[in-house]
Amino acid sequence: MLWFTLFIILSLIALWAFIKVAVTGEDLSQYDTPVEPLFYDKPASPPHFELEKQFTNVDPAFAKLSKQQQLLAMRKAMDKAGLRGTTTANFVSADTAPVEGEWVMAPDADPDKRLLYIHGGGFMMGSPQSHRIITSKLAEITGAAVFAVNYRKIPENARLEGVEDCQDIYRWLLNNGPQGEKPAGQLLLVGDSAGASLAFCLLAWIRDNQLLAPAAAVALCPTTDSTVSSPSIINNLNRDVMLQSFFKPMVKVPKTMLLLTGWISARVRPSDPVISPIHGDLAGLPPLLIQASDTECLIDDARRYTNKARLAGNEVTLQIWQEMMHDWHLFEPELDEAKDAFEQIRLFLDKHS
Repeated sequence: MLWFTLFIILSLIALWAFIKVAVTGEDLSQYDTPVEPLFYDKPASPPHFELEKQFTNVDPAFAKLSKQQQLLAMRKAMDKAGLRGTTTANFVSADTAPVEGEWVMAPDADPDKRLLYIHGGGFMMGSPQSHRIITSKLAEITGAAVFAVNYRKIPENARLEGVEDCQDIYRWLLNNGPQGEKPAGQLLLVGDSAGASLAFCLLAWIRDNQLLAPAAAVALCPTTDSTVSSPSIINNLNRDVMLQSFFKPMVKVPKTMLLLTGWISARVRPSDPVISPIHGDLAGLPPLLIQASDTECLIDDARRYTNKARLAGNEVTLQIWQEMMHDWHLFEPELDEAKDAFEQIRLFLDKHS
């Protein structure tokens, strides 16, 4: 009986160790250095602090809603926020595309220069409408025909279905533009937050399938590690007004249990490069621009991805902005910092396209 008990204990320990390695993957702390200095070291502007207050003043009625009702309310609020402001860009539904989305084009857009935009929203929120502030600005500064894809979201769909949607639409954009079937002259790729993660995953897939690569790619405040191992998730938890409500419940759960739950719900290991791009091979990528804030929970995701991608031989520009909220680009033209960020994006894409 003693030997049997010992066997069970050792088996459980071995199983736990296997699961821990399987779900956590590579030790990413090796990419914590070098530490990139601040690119934009101006203190946050008064309008930025006013916006932060809006995120900290939560309506008490919202907390009383069910989780499903909260998700629906947040989706609706995001879409409404994206429709504010004015723009000269035109928004046209892409009825012939294999995945739902819309074309966003400035009056002088080049239909053969195509930019795929993948929106953020934690893989569960967001749409082409919610990110029109960004897509219309990209259309303006690049002169490209911007395609904003409406990939499938969780929890109604599996994580991998959103990944597949991005692959399908990229393959379609190679030979289809806003005026119909025609090969692309040039492609660009931009994503924010969760959309930046999907963009990074897409770049590896494009390389592995030997497809025409984007001339350049831009990632805004990216999440790159689905094992949520970045120290900044905890270190910046009380400073990130936009993401703290998302991460605070997570950090209270034992790490192995959290990752196992994620494995079961996503039906793919959290460390699988198909959803966690930093855990994959980062060689052979196009020039990258990454913008992130030093006070957001995901800053170390950006730092680690940058360092690993550079070690793999890629040209990566990391711009760290001081005291900005996550995805501050969504608040153009209210924030001067957003205007300045888009100017840097314009300069980068002009250089590589």
